[in-house]
Parts: sequence; C-alpha cells; structure tokens
Amino acid sequence: MTGSRIRLLYLQPAPLFGGAERQAAEQASYLPEFGVDVTVMAGPGQAIIDWLEAGHAGKIIHSENFPGGGRPRKGLRRVTLPYHFIELGLRARSQIKELLAESPFDVILASLPFAWITGSIVAREAGIPIVWRAGGYYINPVQVAGMWSLTHFLRPDLLICNANAVADTFHPLIPAPLEILPNGVDMNVFNPNAGSPGRYRPPEARFVVGFAGRLATSKRPEDVIALAARLRETQPDTRVLIAGEGTRRPEYEALAQKAGADNVRFLGYVSDMPSFYAACDIIVLPSRSEGSSNMLLEAMACGKPVVASDIPPMREQLDHDHTGLTYPLGDIDELSRLVSELRSNAGLCRELAARGLAAAARSSARSSAKRLARILTRIVVEARAKRSPAERALAVAE
Repeated sequence: MTGSRIRLLYLQPAPLFGGAERQAAEQASYLPEFGVDVTVMAGPGQAIIDWLEAGHAGKIIHSENFPGGGRPRKGLRRVTLPYHFIELGLRARSQIKELLAESPFDVILASLPFAWITGSIVAREAGIPIVWRAGGYYINPVQVAGMWSLTHFLRPDLLICNANAVADTFHPLIPAPLEILPNGVDMNVFNPNAGSPGRYRPPEARFVVGFAGRLATSKRPEDVIALAARLRETQPDTRVLIAGEGTRRPEYEALAQKAGADNVRFLGYVSDMPSFYAACDIIVLPSRSEGSSNMLLEAMACGKPVVASDIPPMREQLDHDHTGLTYPLGDIDELSRLVSELRSNAGLCRELAARGLAAAARSSARSSAKRLARILTRIVVEARAKRSPAERALAVAE
C-alpha cells in the first residue's frame, strides 16, 4: 500500500470473451480513479487483452498459463486433461509469484476457480489477502463436490458475488465474508445512439431478434434456434442474430440447418457490441445460468426491449412487464409468443425500452468500480491491522 493507494493483481482467465471478462476490463479501467493501481493477468484469449488496452487499464499481462488455449481435447486426449490442468496450475503459480516478486501487491482479486486456487496459494505464501469473485448461478453436482472439497483447504478473505442468487449458490460452499456487487454498464460505450446498425443488420430484415453469449449449454442457444425456426414460419421477414463463440458452435450451426432455421446468422465473436445491439429490435436471453447479466444491462442501456428466462438472477435485474419480459425457462411457446407480441406492439416496445434504459443508467460501471475500490481498500486495511509490528514495518518499507 503506497500512501492512500492500493496495488491490485486481478486474475482473469479468459479463453473467450464474455460477461466476466467485460466486467474485468471495465473495472480495471475505472479502479485507478478510486485509488487502486491495477495489474491484470488475463488470457489465453486475445479479446480481453484488446479490451483492456482500449480502456487503458494499467499494466496488462497476457498469460498462456490459464486454461482454454489450444485445440479442444477430444476422444482419448481428454484422459490427459487432469495432467494438463496441473501443469497449467504450476506454471500460473510460478508466473504469479514472479509478478509479486517484481512488484509487491496489497491484494489479489481472482475470477473463476482456476484463478481462485492458483491465486490463493500464492497469496497465502506472500501473506496478502485474496478476494474471490463469483458470477454464475448454476453449478452441477460435481462442481458442488469439488467446491466443498476445495474450501476445506483454501478460503478467500472475501467472496464477492454479483447477485443474491449467485450468493445463494456459492456462499454455503465458501464460508467467507460476503459482499454483493452487481455488474455495471459503461453508458459511454452502450447507449441508444451508439453503434452502426448497418454493420450487422441483414438488409432484407423487417425485424431482428438478437442473442449474445457463449455458445455453451448453460446459455441455451438451442432455444434461440428453436425460436428462429418458428419465426421462419410465422414471420418470414424476421432475422435472428447470434453473437458469440464456443467449442460447440459447429453443433449449433448443424442444429439450425437441421431445423430449417435459415433465418439465423451466426456472427461469431463480435468486437463491436454497440453496433450489434443497434442492429437488433429486441434481445432475448434464454439462459439457465446467469449472474448479473452484462448482455441485459448493455441491451437496456442501448434502448432495446429484452426478453429473458425467469430464473432468480434475472428477477433481480428485470421487473416483468416493466423493464422487460420474462418467461419460464425452456418454454419456447411462451418465448415465441412474447417475441411476436413485441413485434406487433410498437408502443410496448417503446415503453419497455424507456424503462429499461432508466434502470440501466442506475447501474453504471463507474459506480460499481467505485464500490469495488472501497471493498478492496477495506480488505487491505483489515489485513494490515492483523500483521505483527515487524511485518508492518516491512510493508511500509516496500
């Protein structure tokens, strides 16, 4: 801790780029304004590095020692996955230790279990606090068992969850002090005037439905494809845009072809998300697992009506019939009905968009980063108070 400023090492595994990665990039950009000097260690994907650099997010370390790089391991190669993760863990631990040796940090903030483990081992060795950030609502029984086992050996000084529903999932498994810190949205980037609609909007479309997220089972892109297949029959001039990547993309493209949903366009990774939202008339989110959804915040900030699955985290962000519409998870009939209702009712679209925009404006990325800075500063001060006089003197000298 130098003067009133603290030094943070932010660990963000990021093979792809989604909500957690965008939050890391936005927070890292704003935290220095509130007395936190940030070094971000992220990777192996390049997209988060590009976002961090664009946001002038302090020192950036592109690490190949987080999982997700290289070709997916399939077939017999999956047998080697445990050894691969152990190897990556040892390398990541060494890299983090080297960073601490070069520039002592006051606190580590770690996102996702891999970073929780590697970061906690180094933090305990260095005698500094570590904060775990959790952002998903659903974990399977195997993950529950793993989490329960892990926290018998490693625990954070603080657990940050981005929604109460996320805390309900993780806090019983991670016995640590808890803070709820919802995600924020950067209204300088995402607003009704941002983006160029023509970049992604199909010229023949009269109405465009958008979905953005990782192409993974937890996001249920198959429901978007099923919706598209129905809209093809009832609204042939409607198009569906899917923004996002994932190892299962070929499977979903094949599913769309099998369903006859030739009104779907897979965009892959989209770097210009404001233009994606500008190209859409409404946004749908059928996920079974979310935390504080960045896509919902960004869509509402861009003035787009949203339709989302009625799961606990969504209820914290959306007020049905007021700031958006919700439907029972997996109910394609109801999802199709709501989308059709929005297409036929321009007045309802405008009302939902206006109220959603007002709600998003109350959840700014800057205010979220400001609160995170206060939390981290408190953790550092509390940790310093527990040190011996000799340890305090050494910390002052550093």
